[in-house]
Amino acid sequence: METLYQNLLEYFAIDPKKTSVEELFTDLSNFRCMFLQAVKENQKQKESEEKERRARVAKEKAEREKQERQQKKRRLLEVNAENDETGVMDSLLEALQSGAAFRERRKRAPRPRDNLQQMISPGSFRQVLRPINHGKEKHAQLCLFILKSSLMQ
Repeated sequence: METLYQNLLEYFAIDPKKTSVEELFTDLSNFRCMFLQAVKENQKQKESEEKERRARVAKEKAEREKQERQQKKRRLLEVNAENDETGVMDSLLEALQSGAAFRERRKRAPRPRDNLQQMISPGSFRQVLRPINHGKEKHAQLCLFILKSSLMQ
């Protein structure tokens, strides 16, 4: 055991006359604890940097996709200011097929009723019936049919 201790002191270049066994092992234990703590801190820092990088990349990707969608919409709905009629039918067909021509619109908020209207009986109002199938899909199919038939003529 004594030879191992002497070899350890020689390895770390420690003077055996100035350092006791307790001091040496206390220093080694403290070094080990601080080293493990530094490793954990480095790992946490790497994880947080990686998380920030992934969030930044995702944000940039979403922004880029948003800009691409906006540019595509502009190109589909844009009509040449020079009255150049080439490709108009193609762009209309593409706009109808992609659904860009049928953007969702905001519905109006209902108007508040006056006290006078509430006093009138509901039977005096004319009832308005709406068609059951008033979806955009039927409208788009009809527009495509009309465009295709006009191209065939």
